[in-house]
Amino acid sequence: MPELPELEVLKENLLSKIKGKEIEQLRILKPYILKSYFRNDLFGEKIKDVTRKGKFILLVLKSHTLVVHLMLHGSVKYVLPLRKPKKSAAALIIFKDDTFLEMSESSSKKRMSLYVLNSNELLKQIENLGVDPLGRYFSRSRLRDLLYSEPRQLKSFLRKQSKIAGIGNAYADEILWQAQLSPFKITTHLEDKEIERFYNAITNVLENAIAIIRDQAISEKREFLKIHGKQGKLCPRCGASIERVSFSRTETFYCPRCQTKGRKLKDRRMSKFYR
Repeated sequence: MPELPELEVLKENLLSKIKGKEIEQLRILKPYILKSYFRNDLFGEKIKDVTRKGKFILLVLKSHTLVVHLMLHGSVKYVLPLRKPKKSAAALIIFKDDTFLEMSESSSKKRMSLYVLNSNELLKQIENLGVDPLGRYFSRSRLRDLLYSEPRQLKSFLRKQSKIAGIGNAYADEILWQAQLSPFKITTHLEDKEIERFYNAITNVLENAIAIIRDQAISEKREFLKIHGKQGKLCPRCGASIERVSFSRTETFYCPRCQTKGRKLKDRRMSKFYR
């Protein structure tokens, strides 16, 4: 699933290509994508801004805001004139210069979302988002308050969008590895020095990923990640073998030497985790 770094770069790229463009029409090709009631057309409206809120991309118009959530297999691509939409295209924003934005999804699960909101409408999913980890309101003290607001495992805390917005499974693993913290340590058990490492890891991992994706146009495979998806490979810091444990829908990758004091965690489908 695209996470904050990928979406931040997508936002930047879209902004550079479509800001100021005038819309000819919004064309819904596959009705499942539209998650809000919308009866007016967008003819003549211009793209004023492109922003990001957590894992949502927002296209800001004069009278409307278009909110896109890519989920696991969605994409938004700027397409030049005379090109045909892909078969997987679910919606198109067609501009008056015959370029268009193509919103498509490669999965058969059909989970990608598009909301068309009036300028005064609010979307609950966005209003309930937590602090942006690269925003000005994210500080060490704010992180400490969030950690101590309720006991949760650290991996779960990082992925909880109402706490910190934009981090998913892959970058949570990277952050916890860099901070040398167990994914299953309880938030309320962290000491001050651990919170300091945790804060620095969050900002460093996300900022470095954005820089790499922006400068090198890295593919979705995220080959630059240190441990996520690297089971059996050597930890870049200590040389131990990277291990994996599975949830019902996700997998967690970690270094037993760096993060769990040498203990290998048993698969959750078979046993309880160590902390």
